[in-house]
Amino acid sequence: MGGCVLDNWSAITTMAGRTLAPRSPGQLDVSRYAYDRALRIARMVERLAARLTADERPEHVDLTRVAALYSCVGSNGDSGGHTAGGGADDGAELAADQLPAYLPPGDVDLVVRVLGEFRSRTTRLPEARLLADAVGLEDLGLVGLWNQTRAFHAAGKTLEQLVRLWKTQSEYGYWESRLRDSFHFDTTRKVAQERLKHLAAVYERMEREMLGEDV
Repeated sequence: MGGCVLDNWSAITTMAGRTLAPRSPGQLDVSRYAYDRALRIARMVERLAARLTADERPEHVDLTRVAALYSCVGSNGDSGGHTAGGGADDGAELAADQLPAYLPPGDVDLVVRVLGEFRSRTTRLPEARLLADAVGLEDLGLVGLWNQTRAFHAAGKTLEQLVRLWKTQSEYGYWESRLRDSFHFDTTRKVAQERLKHLAAVYERMEREMLGEDV
């Protein structure tokens, strides 16, 4: 990890936590979901980078991890005044506002650029591609099921609807398309394939239990 980021990582993560998971007396800490997710994505950035080839690995993995902390701004309705629909734009704006206290201007500019580009499939910025793959893995495997279940629960949807969505996506080749088109690196694609294989078994078991077929 680069010197400035290493020296200030604890302060940066603390600041991100206060932004993504603000606490008020008497209120449920519902926004901790976004902070937990941001830390998970930052960890995945580091682990994926370690498995990339020297040609693939971005020069600034450390700053990509910082960008990961802001990639979840707007992922729920209670993130420091930022709207649920703001996403990457809100994250970039917030990073530009908060990070100058901890990082040099050039580093802040790169973090903002990563946040502005990581959702674009055509980005050529290595750091943005790495962040995109780390975020993409959030939809797969048991972590993906956790995220999907939370969204369905919040929307008042049923277990049957959750299982039906999975079956529809599988029948129409949605996941195969995601594997083919949504990841920039073969390393990430292999991880995604393994997660998807295990997820299929979980959904099959879930449907059996839902229908009482295991009795």
